[in-house]
Amino acid sequence: MNQDFLKLKKEFNRIKNIGLIEAMRKGTGGLGYTFETLLNKKEDQECKPDFGSVEIKCKLGYTKTPLTLFTASPYRNGTYATRYIIENYGYHRNNNPNDVIFFSRTIFSNYTRNVNGYEFKLNVDYLNTRVNVESYYNGTFKEVVCYWDFKLLENKLKKKLSYLAIVYGYPYTYSKKLYYKYLKMEAYKLKGFFEFLQLIKNDKIHVLMYIKEGKSILGNPQMDIHGVAFKIKREDISKLFTKIKI
Repeated sequence: MNQDFLKLKKEFNRIKNIGLIEAMRKGTGGLGYTFETLLNKKEDQECKPDFGSVEIKCKLGYTKTPLTLFTASPYRNGTYATRYIIENYGYHRNNNPNDVIFFSRTIFSNYTRNVNGYEFKLNVDYLNTRVNVESYYNGTFKEVVCYWDFKLLENKLKKKLSYLAIVYGYPYTYSKKLYYKYLKMEAYKLKGFFEFLQLIKNDKIHVLMYIKEGKSILGNPQMDIHGVAFKIKREDISKLFTKIKI
């Protein structure tokens, strides 16, 4: 048994026994931010687990939204591809040239969705050891827009998600204040990178890509990357992870 799971379970039970806890942040990240603050964990953007060797994901118990595994910016010709994506596939919101230009899409392997006349899909390229984003126009292949090397993805996956704890909580509102109550924690161990690639091929893991460009307060061009994330549906978690009893 991973000792970090046992330590985290003890901390979870302590937080659970508090009962209702006032939210320390509003919005979609409030549940996780409040829980990690109670663990005395500072907010960071590092690619490492949250609690020793264990990555913590907090989810609202009543939602079925996909679980974000990790974020990873795609590459093109050895450099970050975000500028190329905006310039070649972005569009003006509301047809206003002075408004924000953005590219936003959920991308799968086996079917495509139209974005500004183009379609996009993932392709697991074993020959070149990459996961590619391909673009199509009128059903005809156009190009490989960007990619992630296997090495990068495997490092992200194993470094951050070898051990995973999913904490479930529920929101409550009293006297116009938001509270959370943490009720359950599940523990998982990663199966492997091969399973990760197979799940991409089988449309069980997808990429959410949301990039936009507008102007800063000073009027200068500003790139805003809200997320390029690999996600998995809640019902498919057991295909990538083995559940552990703690």
